[in-house]
Amino acid sequence: MLDIPEKSSDEATDAEKPVLALPLLTQDDQTEKQHKQVVARYGLMKHLGLFLHNLEREIKRGEKLILRTPRGTELATAIIKVGANGLWSIEPEKLNEYIDASGPDYPIYRHGKVLRIANAQDINDQIHLDIAAKEEAEYCRKQVEELGLDMKIIAVEHLLGGERLIFYFTAQQRIDFRELVRRLASQYHTRIEMRQIGTRDEARLIADYERCGQQCCCKEFLKLLRPVSMRMAKTQKATLDPTKISGRCGRLMCCLRYEDATYHELQEKLPKKNTWVRTINGMIGKVVETQILTQLVQISLANQGQIVVPNEEIIERDVPAPEVEEAQQEPIKPIHPIFSWYANSTESSLEEKTEDELAALEEDTLVQQESYQEHSTMEEKKPPADRRQRKGKARKSAKKKSKRSRHPGALTIAPRIHNPKSPKPSSKRKKKKKRRR
Repeated sequence: MLDIPEKSSDEATDAEKPVLALPLLTQDDQTEKQHKQVVARYGLMKHLGLFLHNLEREIKRGEKLILRTPRGTELATAIIKVGANGLWSIEPEKLNEYIDASGPDYPIYRHGKVLRIANAQDINDQIHLDIAAKEEAEYCRKQVEELGLDMKIIAVEHLLGGERLIFYFTAQQRIDFRELVRRLASQYHTRIEMRQIGTRDEARLIADYERCGQQCCCKEFLKLLRPVSMRMAKTQKATLDPTKISGRCGRLMCCLRYEDATYHELQEKLPKKNTWVRTINGMIGKVVETQILTQLVQISLANQGQIVVPNEEIIERDVPAPEVEEAQQEPIKPIHPIFSWYANSTESSLEEKTEDELAALEEDTLVQQESYQEHSTMEEKKPPADRRQRKGKARKSAKKKSKRSRHPGALTIAPRIHNPKSPKPSSKRKKKKKRRR
C-alpha cells in the first residue's frame, strides 16, 4: 500500500510543513494494477479468446486452464501471453494489429476469465465427458431416425461444467427439431443446444490430415473460413480437376487463397496479352504469353520470330503496332516443257543440220506440244484425291451391301445324307465287302 500523508485541520501547520513527494510505484505494484492477459484456445471448434487472470504463478505455453466463457466453464489450452516478458509473449499493440489485419469478422472473444490452472482431476473429468459424448451422439441419432428428421449428427460437445450439451449437425434445409430437443433434455437434464454447420465446419470437426501431410488448416489454425473461387485456381494455373484441388470437405482447398494476393500483385506488373511492347534493345513485338512467378514475357516480333525476355527489359507498353510492308510477290512464270531435242541441240549443231532434218525436228516439236496439251487437259479434268477416295469407299460399301447376308448360325457346308437308292454303295458297305472277300 502507498503511504499518503493525511491533510491536517490546521491550515497554518500544513503551510509550514514541507510538501512530501509521492513514492514511486515499484514494479510489483505496476504488475498488480495492470491486467494480466493470455490468449487461449477452447471448445471443439477451437475458438480463440483473450482472457484476464490474476494468478500468482506464471502461465506456461500449452498449459491447460479452466476458463469462464460465454458458454460456461470449459477446459482450454494456453497459446501466448499478452504484455509480459518472455519468449512466447506479444505486445497488445501487435495483437490488435493482427486482429485488425484479419478483418472485422475475425472471431475472438474478450469477455472471459481464467479461473485456475487445470489439475489432473479436471483433465480426467474432461476425458470421461468426451467418452460420454460419443454415447450421447448415438442416442441422438436413434431419436433422429425415430422422428424421421432429414439431418446428420456430426459431433457432440459436453462442457466441463455441465451447463450445456451442444449437438452439431448438417442438413440440406431448415429442420424443426423441437421434439428432438425435448427428448434430449428429458434424458440428460441439462441445457441442449442444436447448431447447424456447413461442410467446411464438418471437416474442421472430423477431418485429420490433408494430402500435403499436414493437419487440415481449418482444424489447426484457421478461424474464419472465407470463400475460395475458381478464379484463384486459374490465376495460379493449377489443374482444374475437382479431385485434385478439392479438400476433405469437397470444396476448393483453403490454401488456394493464401497466395492469391501475391499472384494478383505479380500479375499487375506484367503486360497484358495481345498488346504491343518495346524492349530495351528496341525490338517491338506482341505479348503472347506471360509467366507470373518467373516474371518472363514471350513476345512475337513483327518478322514472325518469337523471343522470351524478363519483365524488367520491357521499357514501353501499349506501343502502336508497326506497319508491316507486304512483300511484293513476283508473277509466277509458266513452266514450259523441256524437250529432249532442245537440250541436246546447240546453235552450232542446228546450223550444221540440213533443211530436211530441221523440218523433221519441227514436226517432232509440234507432236510433243500437242501431247503436252492433252496431258494438261486430262490433269485438269481428273477429280481431286479426296474425291477419288470417297468414291472408292462408296464402291466398297456398295459391294458389301450387295453380298447376301447369312444367318450367323447357318452351316457353310451342307451335311452329307446317305441315299439308299443311289447306285454307289456307302463307305461302310465297301468295308464290309472287303472283309468278306
